[in-house]
Amino acid sequence: MVGAAALSLFVIAGCGGDVEYTERQTPGSSAADAASEAPAAKSSIDDHPHATGAVTLAGIIFTRPTAWSDLGNSGMRQAQYRTDPVQGDTAQGEVNVFYFGPTSGGGVEANLDRWVGQMVMPDGSDSAASAKRSTFVANGMKGHIVSLNGNYKSGGGRPMGGDTTIMEGYRLVGVVLEGPQGSLFFKLTGPLATAEAMESDLLEMVKAARP
Repeated sequence: MVGAAALSLFVIAGCGGDVEYTERQTPGSSAADAASEAPAAKSSIDDHPHATGAVTLAGIIFTRPTAWSDLGNSGMRQAQYRTDPVQGDTAQGEVNVFYFGPTSGGGVEANLDRWVGQMVMPDGSDSAASAKRSTFVANGMKGHIVSLNGNYKSGGGRPMGGDTTIMEGYRLVGVVLEGPQGSLFFKLTGPLATAEAMESDLLEMVKAARP
């Protein structure tokens, strides 16, 4: 059996130093560390998600936009979606969805702050000052949005090895949706034009979600 000390090395929330939710890093005070002490909760996905686009996670039902490619779940990612590059971009846009149980995942603000920390401003300014935040209510469920443009730190914060890759000209949009069984975390990243094209579908999807 893996000891508690070893388990505490695993950070699975999607909010930290871009560990992409599956990497390891030393536990800090962020909400991500609380989620690391237990296996990721099992998701419940409709029998034919690729055909219907309907997904149920944490007691929340949302419907995948038909333009998105559905990669299914993998590891800590309860759902993964991709779109092709647009307007000369060379990389896909991606939305990854995470759920860590009713008490895991930590506080909303800690997760939003961690997402913001994954972006570097080209002029060296504070990324928090450039981030835009808003809230919404989806069928009685409170939602939180953070978004900003900049250079995305992909693969950073890996104490077990691996280099940080700075992806220039990126956009990050993070959404936390407080569901009846715990929060869902939606993270969108991609080159600016591609991410902006995917963003409208993401916001429409989460705002139409229902318990």
